[in-house]
Amino acid sequence: MSHTEEKTNIIFNEFTKRAPGEFHGGIHPEEYKTISNQSAIEKIKLPDRLILPIKQSIGNPGQILVAVNEQVAEGQLLIEHGNGIGAHIHAPATGIVKSIGQFYLGHPSGLPQTAIELKIRPDQSDSSIQFTPLDWKHASAILLRQRIEDAGIVGLGGATFPTHIKLSANPIETLIVNAMECEPYITCDDRLMQEHAEKIIIGALISARILAAQSIVIAIEDNKPEAIAALQHAILDAKNFNTTQISLEICVAPTKYPSGGEKQTIELVTGKQVPKGKLPATLGLVVQNIATLYAIYQAVIQGLPLVRRLVTITGSLISRPGNYWIPFGTTIDELIEQFEIDRSSLSRIIMGGPLMGQSFYRFDLPVSKSTNCLIFNHDSPNTQRWLTESIPHQECIRCSECEKVCPVNLLPQQLYWFSQSDQWDNLQNQGLSDCIECGACAYVCPSEIPLVQYYRYAKSVIQHNEQKQIASDKAKQRFEFREMRLARAKAERANKHAKAAEARKKVTLNDDSLDNKKAAINEALARVKKKKSVQQTSESQSDNLTEK
Repeated sequence: MSHTEEKTNIIFNEFTKRAPGEFHGGIHPEEYKTISNQSAIEKIKLPDRLILPIKQSIGNPGQILVAVNEQVAEGQLLIEHGNGIGAHIHAPATGIVKSIGQFYLGHPSGLPQTAIELKIRPDQSDSSIQFTPLDWKHASAILLRQRIEDAGIVGLGGATFPTHIKLSANPIETLIVNAMECEPYITCDDRLMQEHAEKIIIGALISARILAAQSIVIAIEDNKPEAIAALQHAILDAKNFNTTQISLEICVAPTKYPSGGEKQTIELVTGKQVPKGKLPATLGLVVQNIATLYAIYQAVIQGLPLVRRLVTITGSLISRPGNYWIPFGTTIDELIEQFEIDRSSLSRIIMGGPLMGQSFYRFDLPVSKSTNCLIFNHDSPNTQRWLTESIPHQECIRCSECEKVCPVNLLPQQLYWFSQSDQWDNLQNQGLSDCIECGACAYVCPSEIPLVQYYRYAKSVIQHNEQKQIASDKAKQRFEFREMRLARAKAERANKHAKAAEARKKVTLNDDSLDNKKAAINEALARVKKKKSVQQTSESQSDNLTEK
């Protein structure tokens, strides 16, 4: 057996209840995964029109590089993120920029935001822009990271943090691949592993090379046997290209929600908790999502920018549920048409999972880099209570069930009371910022209280107050600086005048010839006066002679 084969290990780690590495709390909701994970991945028909938000990642909006009526090719860079946190955005298809303006994009405020509207050209056969594929085994970490940045890759598990920034952490001991996909209904990662496990492993090896990581651990729940088998075969085949001698392991954990949360995955795999306010890199760890690794493979090996993603299309109103490649900018209205969904039975859609996703009652919003699932369900009395938001809730009965299931050891009932009474300081002291909004507390609440909505509201208010405080502090600093500048200028003028007066005084006191100068001036004045008097006398005598 070669050294490479020895370093390519498969380790199944069955975590048992309360064993080291188990996180606190968690729930076991109905999965609804077999609705969509039984069929092969497909593509949708390319829409005639795409709406591309100019901000599809954490950070600030980028700079628009195109103008209205400009022809663009598939893969062309449309929005450049600049020097701050952000990600590039590319054209998902060839077409023309129809407009750049304000569109409904699903923002919680309901306000429109800036987006680019593309009219798609029917013929897509002869125009696309791609990168030159890289030899990842010999390319430098800097070059590989630059390619990931150029491709506009973000975390596709939902957080949309720019991947090139996340891969800047160094040194890293272990890359953890998050294959949990724990939320009900969502199966896009599961299906991606079943069909493209080899590419995902290569994407993980590329990431590990960039991070200089020594090992890769794939964390996956035991409810995905086909994906586990596909990963096993891919890891065995990794001896053909794993030239960097990186250890590969699979850790299989019991199915429990929210095991896919980053900190919960780390705790399952390592038994360690990420310190409050710290990043996993402080423990020598980086976590990447399955879809993100696949996008890295496409960017480095195939030279493709991120212009589409795999999305789970599911729900009781879908006749062909499954996982589909959907170009960014495709509107929900377009999907309703393509999947022939009965609009009269559709009052809302859930974007994301039923526990952490959001409900939308308008269907003109587009799919973006953060969209991993779309649920089209009937709203009926038989609908599971945690799939609807219309049930009126009762008062909290202090049963503490929410505390038992909280994966980050918070006191949800305390957070609820403080948010009701606008006690923002107490909320922060109780650790509201640590809440991952998983919805486990609301799921078990017998009073049907939509706890997560209260927490989201409180977070938004606190963030708004912090922004106001920052603006106030900056205004105060500007005022104080202006006052200081004016006082300094006034003092400088007074000092200048004082120095000038002192100089004049010194000249007056020290000049010995001053009296002589005054005498000379007086003599000169006297001479002028005498001369003038003589001239007047002469003119008077001349006038007298003339008269005689």
